[in-house]
Amino acid sequence: MKKHTLSLLFTASMLLSSSCSDNDPAVPIDEITIEDIQLSTSVIRVERLINECEFIARSFKTAYPNQPGILTGATITSGLTEEGKTKYDIVFANITGPDNKKRNGKLTVVFENAIENGVEISGKHLHVRSDEEESLYTVEGVKFKGSLVYSNIARRENALNNIVDHLNAQSSLYIPNEEEIRFSSRRKSKWMEGSATTDLGDDVFEITGQDYSLAIVKAETKFALAETQAPLTLKYACAQSLFIPIKGATTVAHVGGKTRYLFFGEGHCTDKPVILPK
Repeated sequence: MKKHTLSLLFTASMLLSSSCSDNDPAVPIDEITIEDIQLSTSVIRVERLINECEFIARSFKTAYPNQPGILTGATITSGLTEEGKTKYDIVFANITGPDNKKRNGKLTVVFENAIENGVEISGKHLHVRSDEEESLYTVEGVKFKGSLVYSNIARRENALNNIVDHLNAQSSLYIPNEEEIRFSSRRKSKWMEGSATTDLGDDVFEITGQDYSLAIVKAETKFALAETQAPLTLKYACAQSLFIPIKGATTVAHVGGKTRYLFFGEGHCTDKPVILPK
């Protein structure tokens, strides 16, 4: 089965669109299209953001006041919300992370307690928010507006195989080309390796139960659904692909159209996402 890397496919598609003639062979009905690439790229952007914000949420349970990884150099201020909940404001001022990406703006992590069987669970839900227009969290020009929730994050000594639930009713990514990705999402993750050390390089996570709904708004609105086909693997040791899985697959369904496989790789740091016909 032929694999199509996103970067190579985009170049090839642009060349085809500028050089087609009546004498060219017909494109197979299952050939990967520019729309396939655009929708898959949007799914990858959403996946990366969810993983990045989960890393930040985990860090406040497992490392704070240390500031590992992309938090290095950020300014963190603790306080309380108007409702009296613990919060941490994180300000990034043109900080280049280990993935060589520049980050700006502000994120707020809010701890929310919950009552279970009559017992109050401190910080059961962590909200990672970016909602102030003048200081939206930005990675390489892509702005995030919304609130992502992560539940059941355990402290490092209890974290191995602990399942974290993620839920997001609706958030948005704003791309510099005037495109907006509106998305809702839910999924589960668990720490598979590395919880016994403070070294980020040995941390490995498994992601399952993806259920993402995307509306990509530009000249027209396109809709896509992404679901887990095979569990995804995320390794913090892979600096250049930080927060992008390197193993596993999802389906990407065009609402009213075709479904494709988005294959993230076989577990190597050099693996890149590819699109496969279904």
